[in-house]
Amino acid sequence: MAWSGSGSSSGSGSGGSASGNSTWGGSGSGNGGGGGHASSGSWGGAAAIARQATNERQLAMFAAAICGLMGIFIILHWSRAIFSKVSHSSCSTMPLAAPFGAVTRCIRRLLIRKVPRFNSAGHALVVASYVGINAAICFTNLDFSVASNFAARAGWMTAGNLCFVVFLALKNTPLAFLTAYSYERLNCLHQIAGCTTFLFMAMHAITYTVYFSKKDLLRLLVEKEQIAAIIAGFAFLSATLSAIVLRRIWYELFYVVHLTCFMVGIACACFHQHELGKRIIIILLLAASMWVTDRAIRVGRAVYYASNNSATLYPLPNGGTRVVMKKVPTRAVPGKHFFVWIPAIRRFEMHPFTIVGTQPLEFIINSHNGFTGDLYKFAQAHPGAKLRASVDGPYGTFPDPMEYDKIVLIAGGSGASFTFGLAVNLLERMKETSTKSIVFIWTVRQHESLSWFTQHLQTLCTHDHSGKINLSLYVTRAPVSPEGRLNPRVESPDDDRTHTMSSSSSLGASPTASTPDVEKALARAKISLPPIAHHRSTLSDDIEKEMERERGLHVEHANKGKRVSAIETTTTTAAAEEAEDTEQHGNPRVTAGRPDAATLIRQAVNSTPSSQRVLIAACGPPGLMKVTRDATASVIRANGPAVELHCEQFSW
Repeated sequence: MAWSGSGSSSGSGSGGSASGNSTWGGSGSGNGGGGGHASSGSWGGAAAIARQATNERQLAMFAAAICGLMGIFIILHWSRAIFSKVSHSSCSTMPLAAPFGAVTRCIRRLLIRKVPRFNSAGHALVVASYVGINAAICFTNLDFSVASNFAARAGWMTAGNLCFVVFLALKNTPLAFLTAYSYERLNCLHQIAGCTTFLFMAMHAITYTVYFSKKDLLRLLVEKEQIAAIIAGFAFLSATLSAIVLRRIWYELFYVVHLTCFMVGIACACFHQHELGKRIIIILLLAASMWVTDRAIRVGRAVYYASNNSATLYPLPNGGTRVVMKKVPTRAVPGKHFFVWIPAIRRFEMHPFTIVGTQPLEFIINSHNGFTGDLYKFAQAHPGAKLRASVDGPYGTFPDPMEYDKIVLIAGGSGASFTFGLAVNLLERMKETSTKSIVFIWTVRQHESLSWFTQHLQTLCTHDHSGKINLSLYVTRAPVSPEGRLNPRVESPDDDRTHTMSSSSSLGASPTASTPDVEKALARAKISLPPIAHHRSTLSDDIEKEMERERGLHVEHANKGKRVSAIETTTTTAAAEEAEDTEQHGNPRVTAGRPDAATLIRQAVNSTPSSQRVLIAACGPPGLMKVTRDATASVIRANGPAVELHCEQFSW
């Protein structure tokens, strides 16, 4: 961005003087800091005009490079989709199918592994490419002999990156369709791009301030255009710091600060560079228009779905809340998520929660501080209460499980809302002749938490295709009496809450009881939570600790209302035996400890013919996701089955 100035000023180099309202455009010929002569207008020297043209070309190259980076993902996504369909069709005759598959699998084997500071090596590669593009565009075709040249370039880079940051933040992003990456999966790059934008803005401001100080032109900083720039700078600084400091500890405050500072910052930036001839205003207006359009779409949806809509609240054991919406929006699919608005809890806030069922639309929400904590307290005080509500969405992308022969679903804690939704939806879509198989693994901290998904367990066990699913449940804190029986009532060390069953509740409708009451309700429906078999765990204890910090995005599903016989318990003491059991379709088991997820994944993939496809979908704490990523990478082979990995966003 160029600094605007007015009044009578002088410059060095080939410049002369300028009177009236002027824009400091840059250097003179060779060495210099002023620019050409202009009266009541812009500094219009040949050097300034050339610098403007160069910066415009550089920014066009930046836009082309970013579009090219996105284009690579678009091409890879659709080429892999086409290749998968053709290579697994009965009439596949593509001569390049085998080489293409071998190359892509070799690359994916490396890129999906977890690396420090990033979800995967692929994420790190994208960030490195983005940083490299910025460095190349910023520091090439630039005359460093004049400080104002670099200051101006940094201003242009600020504007270009700001536009990209807004694009990445769009909830209704076109990339969700073009690349299967929805906004929450782009959040890592959004954060990096935001920090990069602020860095360029700081370099722009500092360099120009030093330049003006050397030229004895600091008086320009008190002009209204420069005051607007200073306000914009502090606004973007606050937005950046809020993302770094507040986001993890107080999300609601972060969101308000982040959003407010963005609006103030972009408005002041537009006032700072309001001349259409400079073209930066066009970039800023493009960013603002994208943001406004996205907000308008979201508000429009929320208003539309608010008509004659309500949410019914039921408290669950261990701090959970079941939310049942009256209306079911179109395109609602289990596994995706909605932003839920309940004004009686928080009038000006919407929060994302995963869909686990659509008949009716249901969410199960784990309570933490803020909105989810207030929601749970209200549900406890008023079980079965109906509140005015609305939703915005659905959002999220993931592979269609119907396109795979074996589906491995792994969840930790409330991440099961994602996997339960996928599993139940998949069973309902299967045909009688389907040969698909499902491996379902769920780990919870306490036995009581199993009752959150009673209806789901019932559906998975009694569905016509229940023989095609292998269900394994794990409890990391398994209280057992001296006689070896499950202790019916154990509170979390930091939880002294008690729960009472609503008199109007039924199985899965309002399970608000302590463990004995839950088990009575389950007994009336002829379903029992099994005792726990002890199991040697191999995952790190960090997974259990991470579950304590999990955010509730998650949900429950309605089922066909069939009754279930007692769930049998299988005892296993070795990871290899456990892996073998995974392939035996039968009644589920509850095991004390944590699963050896890596062994289970390897066993599931290795037992699949090379002509078939395997989907591994997981949602849980970072430790579990790391194990899942690394284990999946180890089983991707050129001569093995096609393996697809999807790690669902566990928290914001």
